Amino acid sequence: MAKVIGLFNHKGGVSKTTTAFNLGWSLANLNKKVLLVDLDSQCNLTGLILGYAGLSDGLDSFYSSRDNLTLMPIVDRIIDGETPEGILDAEKGRLHQTQNENLFLLPGSLNISSLDSQISIALKIAAGVPATRNLPGALPQLVKSLARDRGFDYVILDMSPNVGGLNEVMLMSSDYFIVPTTPDFFCWQAVSSLTKYIEIWHSDLSAFKAASATPRAVASLSNCPLFLGTIQQRYRIRKREPAKSFEKWITAIRDSVAASLVPCLTRLGCVKNRADVQVALDALGLNLQAYDLAHISDFNSLIAISQNLGRPVFALTDEDLKNAKQFGWALETMKESRTAFSDQFKILGELIISLTS
Repeated sequence: MAKVIGLFNHKGGVSKTTTAFNLGWSLANLNKKVLLVDLDSQCNLTGLILGYAGLSDGLDSFYSSRDNLTLMPIVDRIIDGETPEGILDAEKGRLHQTQNENLFLLPGSLNISSLDSQISIALKIAAGVPATRNLPGALPQLVKSLARDRGFDYVILDMSPNVGGLNEVMLMSSDYFIVPTTPDFFCWQAVSSLTKYIEIWHSDLSAFKAASATPRAVASLSNCPLFLGTIQQRYRIRKREPAKSFEKWITAIRDSVAASLVPCLTRLGCVKNRADVQVALDALGLNLQAYDLAHISDFNSLIAISQNLGRPVFALTDEDLKNAKQFGWALETMKESRTAFSDQFKILGELIISLTS
């Protein structure tokens, strides 16, 4: 059975999409078959992976082709009331294979925002309007069935930065979740408020499950994802350590997770055991405390080359860097950074496998 991991932070700009892509690629490099699901209506993950350069006929042609499986027809069919089984029987298109042979994408769609609003309504009125009861669990069930039928080991959900109904059902129906963060005041504020939303979502879905009369409506709404930890990233380094201004917020976010988020999740049964997380970190020689999964510095100019080529920074070749007109000291610095990121993401992939085994 595929393990579903949600990447969620309701604050935007925390490199959530980049983290989803990088983590998926890292797991794929470790011989895991991985499906990336773009759940953000902005479709940034889809744009990063597909790009216009790789599609000679353009994105409109890609989405209109029945040969390609995307969220566009899936979302339309769910809104029309079709069952996940019926949708998968009707939609036989192929998933998009990335430049990594083990990594695939279920492309996103702008119309997912319509599903988001309808799920929010359905969760509130389902008890009085039975026709809406199957809507909240439809996409979680479809994603899990798709992953099972096509033999995936992992599903990575790239979720939008909001607290709408779609994120509620997708996150709470995941097996695990990770919170990407950046070291600043606004992210600290968001992590602090995440406790409130998780409590509300857990309560809402518990009430929805209790009010639903049909097992099919709640089959995929497990309501108990396990928090694995945070990935702290996008900070500047000085003498191989985070600059002091960033270190302040890294510490503040870590303290907030420990003081409020983890105790709340522990009460709800939605967190990986602290001792197990620490054992996994120690086994890989990481000088980190649970629930810090990784500290990843800013990619700097490597990110522009990565986005242009549709590959993670750690998958860039020497030729890629030379073609980007990097020479001399700048080229050597980029090579060193790429190697460091390669080692870091390999360990992160190994850590995630350990924590989810």
